[in-house]
Amino acid sequence: MKILVTGATGFIGAAVARKLSQQGHEVVALSRSDAAAAKLRAAGLTPIAGDFANPASLAAPAAQVDAVVSTASIGQVEGTPESFAKDRDAVEVMTKALGDSGKPLIFTSGSAIFGVFTKGEASPTIFDEEQPVPLPASVFAPPEAEIPPPFIAGFGGAMAPRAETETAVLRAAGIRGIAIRPGLVYGEGRGYDLPNLIALTKTHGAAPHLGAGGVRHGYVHIDDLVELYVLALERAPAGTMLHGSISVSPARRPEKSWTGPRPDMTSWKTWSTAPTQFRTPSKRSGGIQFAYPRDRRR
Repeated sequence: MKILVTGATGFIGAAVARKLSQQGHEVVALSRSDAAAAKLRAAGLTPIAGDFANPASLAAPAAQVDAVVSTASIGQVEGTPESFAKDRDAVEVMTKALGDSGKPLIFTSGSAIFGVFTKGEASPTIFDEEQPVPLPASVFAPPEAEIPPPFIAGFGGAMAPRAETETAVLRAAGIRGIAIRPGLVYGEGRGYDLPNLIALTKTHGAAPHLGAGGVRHGYVHIDDLVELYVLALERAPAGTMLHGSISVSPARRPEKSWTGPRPDMTSWKTWSTAPTQFRTPSKRSGGIQFAYPRDRRR
């Protein structure tokens, strides 16, 4: 197939594009300059003029392909309601460009849509693929969490357009719309937070945790996530929501902790000398020992 991958130079997008290219597909990637086009060619991809931040430029590229895998996100970078709305507008243009073709379009959302503030306390709540979104403020920021109102408004405002994009893709008529919510991704020496946590541990001699330390996060190795994208592209029916993460271990309190000033914040940070243990669903841990009680891929 001829497949358009947006965000093909990003962590997830590059890995997905590389895998699809290895499988014999022609992977098309957006390019805003000759220099960017040269880098894409060097990676074995076919550059095409377009800019995710300029939705109008996406119609022609999307109309020329057999499938779209969208991993780009302005909201992921800027984190504002306006930036997530730009993601929504870009995906809308590509959806319309596919018309009534029945072609697949995968939208990359994220587990942050279920972000809940608990002061680091464990919660028994499990959000599955059927959970209505966006979450109301009473759920993601309960009064006991003491979250400042401006932060509540900002987070809620950001997640609303992300939820709208998910719904629009899943309900789109004429295409095979699929949405994937990756957990915290790691691998290839990269990740959205794990490299920073490792660096902080090396610096301070202890691994950091938020607040009481009861929260556990769902991680996923980039290779496992790429496999999910490939399988979704091949097999997932229209309207499929997929969680790209694995289950987390039961919460336990850190054995020792100490507090220190929290950078750029007026609150505090707690560090634990008993780092959380996880286990990956594959052998791709890259030398890091993880320990989950079981594998629950969705």
